[in-house]
Amino acid sequence: MSKLFLSLFLVCQLALTVLGQTAKVADTSPQKPITETLYQNATELSQHLYNGQRYHIYDSRSKDHQFFQVEDWRPGSFDYDGQHFENIPIMYDIVKDLVVIYYQGRSGLIQLQSERVSRFSYINHHFARIEQNKALGTTVPTGFYDFLYDGKTKVLARWTKQRQEQIESNRVNVYFLPKTFFYIQKEGEYHLITSKKSALALFGEHKKELKKHLREKRIKFRKNREEALVTIAKHYDQLVHP
Repeated sequence: MSKLFLSLFLVCQLALTVLGQTAKVADTSPQKPITETLYQNATELSQHLYNGQRYHIYDSRSKDHQFFQVEDWRPGSFDYDGQHFENIPIMYDIVKDLVVIYYQGRSGLIQLQSERVSRFSYINHHFARIEQNKALGTTVPTGFYDFLYDGKTKVLARWTKQRQEQIESNRVNVYFLPKTFFYIQKEGEYHLITSKKSALALFGEHKKELKKHLREKRIKFRKNREEALVTIAKHYDQLVHP
């Protein structure tokens, strides 16, 4: 976790650049004088992004971290309150399911209000927020889902980590254990996938063809569930929706 703090100085410089140059709200209006544009962008950023609660680093001495893939700032884009923002340094806390941004003006980290974030992208992953609504057939828990494959058939992942404590040498050590939930959305319905059998069972008469296709690609479901599910969904779409 210490490298997070070591990177804050660089992020300060990046944040200044973000406010003045790179971060912008998507705009199709006629070109404006540069000074007016910079002022308007900074004002819009301040109003729409930096009104969330402060985010406090927890378990900073842990050997693990609570973030998705990397414990570092990466440029991302997202839709917030119906507006699109780009090139904002973000991290994604998958223990609390929070998108975190850095803001020098408030001397710290800000957690975006999750219900106002409809989607975000960073480190080549594309997330969208899904609200559970059983009356409408949306049975998955509310949260951010990574769209691994976004065709007619969709493959989604819910990346999480669970915080655990262990006493070692009279000291409490904190670990963050990853746990991932995979879903296939087929014909508008979400299905939790727990095994190769449960995935193939969704595709009826094409089950044998899909199983054969995995063998030909030499993809082992247990070793790489993500690749296996994406391969199944893509091949199914090619068969049914050419």
